[in-house]
Amino acid sequence: MVEINSENINLQEIEDLEKKLAEKKAALGEKMPMPEQKEIEITKENVLEKYQSQNSSQTQQATTDDEEKKEKHIKKVTEELKSLDIPGKVARLVVIAFEKGISHSINIARGLNDAYLLDALHDKLIGDLHDELVKKGKLKDL
Repeated sequence: MVEINSENINLQEIEDLEKKLAEKKAALGEKMPMPEQKEIEITKENVLEKYQSQNSSQTQQATTDDEEKKEKHIKKVTEELKSLDIPGKVARLVVIAFEKGISHSINIARGLNDAYLLDALHDKLIGDLHDELVKKGKLKDL
């Protein structure tokens, strides 16, 4: 069975290939009627439906896998951070923010249920993030 690549699907090519196949069979002496336009449209719809349903299910599976990985990472890091003091937790969360994103770091901090830690992380990120963006030329220092 031929697998359809989402980047290379071209319905016009399919029609052209069907016509060429019919012409070659006719040249070989086999009589094969050209498919009617309605049949071609049904074929296009079937191909598109199948492609869209496959693409949708693959996307849903990938999203579920990513979410599970994030949740596992959050739980793992949350357990590791419980043994650290506040400055150690904040430092680790800042590193995570720069590696995996601010929202990921905040989700981990929320998992620790410590409002003081969230406030300290916010303050540190504001300072570090601003300095980093100025250093990279993304922001102008005021």
